[in-house]
Amino acid sequence: MTSLLRLLVPALVLAPSLRASATDFSDTSLGFRYADSIHDPAATGPDGRAADIGRRYWNLTHVDASAYGGNFLSVDWQMSNLAAPNRRGDEGMHEVYLIYRRTIDFGGWTGRTYGFGPVQSTTLVAGLDFANSNAAYEVRKRMLVIGPQFAFDVPRGFLKLALLAEKEYDHNGIVGRSENFDLTWAAESSWALPFHLGALPAQFEGYLNFYGPKGRDDFGHGTRTETLFHPRLMLDLGALAGHANRIWAGVGYEYWHNKFGVDHAITPGAIQNAALLELAVHL
Repeated sequence: MTSLLRLLVPALVLAPSLRASATDFSDTSLGFRYADSIHDPAATGPDGRAADIGRRYWNLTHVDASAYGGNFLSVDWQMSNLAAPNRRGDEGMHEVYLIYRRTIDFGGWTGRTYGFGPVQSTTLVAGLDFANSNAAYEVRKRMLVIGPQFAFDVPRGFLKLALLAEKEYDHNGIVGRSENFDLTWAAESSWALPFHLGALPAQFEGYLNFYGPKGRDDFGHGTRTETLFHPRLMLDLGALAGHANRIWAGVGYEYWHNKFGVDHAITPGAIQNAALLELAVHL
């Protein structure tokens, strides 16, 4: 863990100040998502099966990039119905989930492009996930990641894959103590592929992430490889009113296998299949 922090801290603290004035691209958006069939591990109905949870997600996303790297920040404010109650059981739980990734592109300093085969460029990515909730589990997730990221050569849009070392801490309010998970591996991919539906601009985008087993949780259960797949089809509705790239709306799908690393063979709710309505307003 110490060696991971020695790599991660300089990347997160020092890199944002490097040539910040050379930003070539910046975008900030406000978003909303809704689904009525979200599953959470151990959230069950009267029949003991996984409960279908209604959940609203309010989102702030910022992305910027330059020849020297870039930043990605996403903050979700999640609000659930009573199928996923807060610790008092009198209303649905609330959760804040923050994701930050910083990329460092050494090609900006050397003048070289570190690509090979279908890979257009290679960068270093470091970042963290942060989550807090008022559910009985009292989520206090802190996850650190670092590793190389590969950008693939595609005709339009982008396709990226990061291979990461990952370390996670959390809190288990059921047993009343902190969780210190093992160092493990992760693979995070993302894409945005623009096209047209007739005259209307559209985009197929999303992410596919894998997180390796991270030891035992505080219930004594072994964790499992986690898969999170979230594709979506978005339409540029703003273009219909002469404001292209401002208002995007569409539908998404989220498949989550062994959610949070929980073994779905032991715990109901650790597999999720959910359709979502999605909206993003770019500022």
